[in-house]
Amino acid sequence: MKGLPVRSLAATLLIAGAAACSSNSSLPEGGVTKSESLVAGCQKVGDVTAGDNTAPADVNTTLSNEARSKGANYVLIASDGARQGTAYRCEAPKIASH
Repeated sequence: MKGLPVRSLAATLLIAGAAACSSNSSLPEGGVTKSESLVAGCQKVGDVTAGDNTAPADVNTTLSNEARSKGANYVLIASDGARQGTAYRCEAPKIASH
């Protein structure tokens, strides 16, 4: 019966991994967007900013991190390179069951 604990552990890890992937606690790839339609049905959380001392290459990461700290998973910016934006919490779409 040595195989049973290993299978149980594997199943538990699989479930935990799936739950982590579906969590809104982290911004998805491309979580900084200029598309208002992407966040249209989402909850506005607040404004986020990247300071003037933030390197241009790090602005989106800084905005993402600030949004994440507020419980958001998207940042809407007005244009590429913008140092401020609005953080939104968007729910994953519900999958209809048949």
